[in-house]
Amino acid sequence: MSSLTASLVQSQPKSLSTRTWVRLFPILFFFCYLNSTVLLFAIGPWEFPVESAFRLYLFLALAHLALLLGYLSAAFRNPAEYSGKWTLSKLMKICVVGNLLLLLPTSHFRTGRFIPDVIGGITDPGGAYAQSFVLREGGGGGEPLIEYVRILLGPLLYMALPLTVFYWNELSRRMRIAGVVSILGTVALFIAMGTNKAIVDTVLLVPCLVFAANCAGKMKLSRTKMRRIVVASLLALLLSLAYFGFAVSSREGSMVGAGYFVATHTHADEDNFLVRHLPPDAATVLIGLDLYLTSGYYALSLSLQEPFVPMYGVGNSMFLYRQAARITGNAGIAELPYPVRIEKYGWNSEGLWSSIYPWIASDVSFPGTIVVVFLIGRLFALSWLDTLRGDNPLAVVMFSMFVIMLFYFPANNQMLQAGEALTAFWGTLILWRRSRRRVLTARTYARPAPLPA
Repeated sequence: MSSLTASLVQSQPKSLSTRTWVRLFPILFFFCYLNSTVLLFAIGPWEFPVESAFRLYLFLALAHLALLLGYLSAAFRNPAEYSGKWTLSKLMKICVVGNLLLLLPTSHFRTGRFIPDVIGGITDPGGAYAQSFVLREGGGGGEPLIEYVRILLGPLLYMALPLTVFYWNELSRRMRIAGVVSILGTVALFIAMGTNKAIVDTVLLVPCLVFAANCAGKMKLSRTKMRRIVVASLLALLLSLAYFGFAVSSREGSMVGAGYFVATHTHADEDNFLVRHLPPDAATVLIGLDLYLTSGYYALSLSLQEPFVPMYGVGNSMFLYRQAARITGNAGIAELPYPVRIEKYGWNSEGLWSSIYPWIASDVSFPGTIVVVFLIGRLFALSWLDTLRGDNPLAVVMFSMFVIMLFYFPANNQMLQAGEALTAFWGTLILWRRSRRRVLTARTYARPAPLPA
């Protein structure tokens, strides 16, 4: 064993710094991102009357530290081998076919049309959003059977984008086309609904997956190609932000358009140094983005004032606590989550974002939430390492889910809030964990085996 250790160590020095940087980049990125949202909460154009700033910032500091430590607890392990029976080809065929078959009936239920009205969603996103909301709440008179089907197939429906992008070079031309059509169909559907989610998720995930594929050796990108991808990603981000600003300000009763936050009865400070020199449209986008990214911390500050009422696993998700209330006949269950209980302060648990923390705390308390965030960081690291290995498609999907979850940390419990996302997350997590064959850990050697730069 000692000779093997020596040979491994001797073969690694030139790649060690790069390998370490690749291992740590995801957590460094999100640690900076999450702390920047807290800074934006403190100095941005919206004023939030927090009763105990010390308590709020102490909790956020502990949560971010727990995420970092959880990630570091697994960051230098070796990735696990893939022992699953599902091949990339089978998963791609099933997820793409499933998405394409369900696209038209989903569009009909959510928008009233089988073919998504993309033009209408672009020109009048406020009207499209209002109409879609009525239809999804049962105003169309139809049964949401298609939504139940999507909930059951959640894990498969989510796979199309991560697998298409990450394994692009390994897919046939036909499968590439099918994957792109599936992705664009989902984006078109959400545009027709007047919402930004699919656009934002796609814009965030694609560059992350390209970066991951390059690090895993699945793509060989020259510096010129990398620069082009960066430019294209920035352009896509700017376009999505422009649509975001137009969409949210055009909705009836929009707080962004009015510059008024109803929960605190405060107006956005248009003289704030972040927006005072911006053109009106750009200022609207930043004000709206600030509200979406930071108002959840105000809800967190209110929730920290409330006593803990355990909900035993259903409090972290609107879908779960609504189903629990319906199945048991106990409507009081729906009044127990922290974001609902703070409505007495003027909050709106359904219309406003409360960050991920009060939702998790509804089941495990706020001290317990710190532990859960530690576990999220640890699983995020393991999914990244398995993704870098490149042979486990379920790890790629899981990594994508953690990326979305972390981007939405300041807003909501994105991957568990709705039924389809909830089954997608837990189903994929179970499948991924079962597909991992443990290998000799990095701690056995003086240094871990190298990963692709």
